Amino acid sequence: MKISVIVNAILLLAMQKAFVASRIAQAGARGSVYSKRVLPSPSWSSMEAPRSISTFVSPSSTSFASSKYNSFQMISHLKSYGDYQSKTRAFSASTDAEVSSMSSITSPSSNAINDKVLHTVMVHRNKQSLAFREGTPLIFTGSIAATYTEVCGGDDVSRNDDIPMGALVAVVVNRDAPPPGAGGNSSRGGRGKGNFRSKTRNFEPDNEGKAVATYSHYTVDVNDEGESAYSHRDAINNSQLIGYGVYNPNSMYRVRMLCHETIHPVLAKEIRVMRKGIQRGSVRDANDDESDNNDLALRSILGRKILDAIYLRTAMNLPSETTDTYRLLNGEGDGLSGLAVDILGGKTAIVMSSAAWVEIHKGSIMAVLTQSLKQHPAYVDMDIDIVWRNTPSRLNQDGYELGGDVDEVVDTETSVVATESSIKYLTYPYADGQKTGFYCDQRDNRLMVAELCANKRVLDLCCYNGGFALNAMVRGRASSAVGVDSSQDAVDAATANAELNGLDSKTVSFLRDDIASYMKTAMEANEEYDVIVLDPPKLAPSLSTLDKASRKYHALNRDAMNLMNKSQGGLILTCTCSAAMTQKDGGQYFLNMVNKAALSAKRRVTLLRVSGAAPCHTQSPASFPAGAYLTTALFHVGPSGL
Repeated sequence: MKISVIVNAILLLAMQKAFVASRIAQAGARGSVYSKRVLPSPSWSSMEAPRSISTFVSPSSTSFASSKYNSFQMISHLKSYGDYQSKTRAFSASTDAEVSSMSSITSPSSNAINDKVLHTVMVHRNKQSLAFREGTPLIFTGSIAATYTEVCGGDDVSRNDDIPMGALVAVVVNRDAPPPGAGGNSSRGGRGKGNFRSKTRNFEPDNEGKAVATYSHYTVDVNDEGESAYSHRDAINNSQLIGYGVYNPNSMYRVRMLCHETIHPVLAKEIRVMRKGIQRGSVRDANDDESDNNDLALRSILGRKILDAIYLRTAMNLPSETTDTYRLLNGEGDGLSGLAVDILGGKTAIVMSSAAWVEIHKGSIMAVLTQSLKQHPAYVDMDIDIVWRNTPSRLNQDGYELGGDVDEVVDTETSVVATESSIKYLTYPYADGQKTGFYCDQRDNRLMVAELCANKRVLDLCCYNGGFALNAMVRGRASSAVGVDSSQDAVDAATANAELNGLDSKTVSFLRDDIASYMKTAMEANEEYDVIVLDPPKLAPSLSTLDKASRKYHALNRDAMNLMNKSQGGLILTCTCSAAMTQKDGGQYFLNMVNKAALSAKRRVTLLRVSGAAPCHTQSPASFPAGAYLTTALFHVGPSGL
């Protein structure tokens, strides 16, 4: 009886293994079909695109609206740089004030990320893992149970003790118990044939003395039949897929999710098939040593997400006859955390990089973005220049260090005319300026204020390129407008924009001054305004600076209200672009500060409207309000002495 039970168990196990083998073979076969549609991808020596490249052009591109477009078709159109036809500018420009020159990129070594390995991150099963499955884009260190690297190649594959920065990973959650040995040094035991090894990662407590996060990393060969290797492969195979993302061992954001299985099931299935192909070596052309299967999977994600972003902006009527400047990609809001893209004047795309993975995969991002713009219905017959900018402070926070300065000539002369709500602005995207050279997040707020400015005196504080003042004059028919900014470049730009829009310098003017100093002088001269816009720069970059920033916000709002029409009152649009201020107490903190400023000014205020950034600055509902940074509050300031 016992013998028959054992025999039946052996037969059952053999049947299960045969079934799994057949499923893998089928997946590999599907992968080989896809491989016929994928051309060799461009190769760059250090994972970086050259500073001057050509646009990716498909000789047989079809209409964006009519073609059955998918990520594999998009990839099949990508060609080597020698085949590209039109000019694209691509260079790195710092957007931090402390770094004014162009910067080169220090990327991982060429063999740090390769297509002969598969990486997996397993998270703990709890409420957080449910949030990840429902779309939360950032996975923190403490959520990770273990990480795995499966080596699918030969002896030439580097076996690292951790997943390299920027590597594409599958994120899974263990269905029941944690994987064997996860989180303890005991996991080093039981190596099958010697090809299995693990490394336990320990993390020091933070400044607040919070608990240390610990998880183990395991490396195993696909052909290793040892007991330990089998148990870890079994843990992965029995887990539940959450999606795919990019890994960073140096950041508190260990994984930035790029593709959730529940949100993009078809795309997730494509990537799963490609990973099966990597296991069996069936996706990449065997005669092509340049192609990178993991890179192709990443390009599939990029192509799908950029296509989704284009559809979304098209639904918002962007671009339009009156507006050709807008945000095409907005980081987590469009499922690509750390990557933003603005379109200026329908001619230039500004890429803003604030995450390590974006810098590491610069070449792939440039390739997919260029091809996607080429298929955009509004830009089919146009060559869109691409300018690459990065934010060193954000990259340092992400554990990524930029290299030394590059001998690059910054073009301060070439301008692009950006049109927003029929107002024209001169922008200089090739110069080393502030961010993209234009703030399109205030588009709707500029329009809203303009409608309230007829025959009124307008004061635009921290005017930058004059957006609020110009809208008040051109669209709102204000009687006069004054713009104040501490930057001479901003004042010069605003003055030039007023001339570009045919405004008379007698009715609209811009001057350089500290706004606090200007308001003090204006109060001494008994000047008054009917509409005031206060849009200061970020005063609270973090929660630790919020108290100090609140005092500054309070003083500025108080003084602005003291300049309001004393006999009839008026309107003030006060803004904060500090996420710490916007998110504090659900936004109530900022409103309370304005109310206290009104009490100090002995003026009565009534809240009329609270808004944020223009809708092209999309946000993820799964992480809201973490992505909210801009608050604009419209108040009516009552007459003085009442």
